Amino acid sequence: MTRPDVLIIGAGIIGLTLGYELLQRGKTVHLLEQSTVGQGATQAAAGMLATDEELLAPLHELARLSRTLYPEFVQQLFDETGLGSGYLEQPFRMQQAHHWRTFDSVGQVDPRLLAQALRSAIERRGGVIEEATVVARLVRDGQTVTGAETNRGLRAGRQIIVAGGRGSEELLQTVGVTINTLPVKGECLSVRLTTGQLNRTLFGDAVYLVPKADGRIIIGATERVGDESTTVSLNSIRLLLNAAVKLYPPLTEAVFVEAWSGVRPQTGDGLPYLGAVDGIDGLFVASGHHRHGILLAPATANVLADCLMGQTPRVTLDGFNSRRQEESR
Repeated sequence: MTRPDVLIIGAGIIGLTLGYELLQRGKTVHLLEQSTVGQGATQAAAGMLATDEELLAPLHELARLSRTLYPEFVQQLFDETGLGSGYLEQPFRMQQAHHWRTFDSVGQVDPRLLAQALRSAIERRGGVIEEATVVARLVRDGQTVTGAETNRGLRAGRQIIVAGGRGSEELLQTVGVTINTLPVKGECLSVRLTTGQLNRTLFGDAVYLVPKADGRIIIGATERVGDESTTVSLNSIRLLLNAAVKLYPPLTEAVFVEAWSGVRPQTGDGLPYLGAVDGIDGLFVASGHHRHGILLAPATANVLADCLMGQTPRVTLDGFNSRRQEESR
């Protein structure tokens, strides 16, 4: 198999957006995915492009870059593939200490549609995506990582990006790199109103409601720390529905569509790991985005691509160093 410029481990929203960005910059790209494209945390997300009030301060600059990039990003995907990403902007109401704050326009996407569009664009540009490919360990030659050992054999790359969500922690340990992530299971459901229409996102203390372009309303999300199961409990659905109806009473007569869950990787300090791995040539990491992977994907791809190409990124990555816990000790 031809050795690509960049081997990306993980084809969730972060890996896919990285692949697309690097292909645009003239790199050859090969993605490895242990299940199917866009599963896990990506397919479970509601797709809100969060306000800064929901983010830790060190993420604000990265989030602003992503919001700036999103309109052109989704338009280019549509132009290339004919596939929409469910992008729209609408009013956003957020509950803060029993008071409501209103934002005139906050963006959102449909994560499943966005993943489909990215896959199509990557394959049209000559990128390779291998599904059902489990990576057992990274392969190292001295101080350089050269590839990954998988259930399908060795996969090589001139540069390697670990973007595998929760699986990134165990994989990086195979080359002596320790990061700190915690699984946080999130359960969601979707409904449709039989009459009327919700035309704004409502973000309450106990639940959020995100109306989509196709008429569905996403209701989410639980946060079950330490839970890596993929089931959805009846008790979780009950709690979400009770909170949702209290927040928006017309939901009482809504029609149930589906329920699902995903496991999000949360770091100890709440910040993702981004950038080159100190002390190991050719190895980069993009993991630990927790609830904000959809929002931060375009900016993550932009700054990581700059790093891979030896350019100065538009956002400094010092605070996102993958060895920051080791340095603090």
